Amino acid sequence: MKYWMFCTVLVSVVIVGVTGCSSWGRKGERGEGKEGAEQKVSLTQVPALVRATIEKQTAGGEIKSIEKEEKDGQVIYDVEATVQGRDVEYDIAADGTVLTNEQGVPFASLPPTVRSAAEKYFGSAADLKAGVETEGDKTFYEVEGKKGRTLVTLRLTNTGQIVEEEKEK
Repeated sequence: MKYWMFCTVLVSVVIVGVTGCSSWGRKGERGEGKEGAEQKVSLTQVPALVRATIEKQTAGGEIKSIEKEEKDGQVIYDVEATVQGRDVEYDIAADGTVLTNEQGVPFASLPPTVRSAAEKYFGSAADLKAGVETEGDKTFYEVEGKKGRTLVTLRLTNTGQIVEEEKEK
């Protein structure tokens, strides 16, 4: 009897410890100090080098949002905007370097291998949204659509290989 009571108490302590301790490392309600925590900022709140890059990349367009976050110990500014009628997104390092550049494009403008892979995955090309993302010297294609009732975003290489599949819940 004592053994079972001991086991029950031990399991309870472990469960409470594991689930309750996850919030100990938080510094604030908005998640400051957590890796990947996003914080909305305005253009006037970003460093001068970042602001200059944002202004250059979005010239003649409209900035929708700027979020400051930390990835792999590095501060990144995620900028979403509309430029010349296209949705664009940039990840910009604290020194003003553009790390990634993504823009919406018509599905029909994607390489045939990418279109074919996406059509095979989704069953057709109907209602698919597309984008092109550049990371350094690598180019990826994103295709978003519904598979059944689930919204799915695929990330593909120029050969049509799926490298990432993100399903919205």
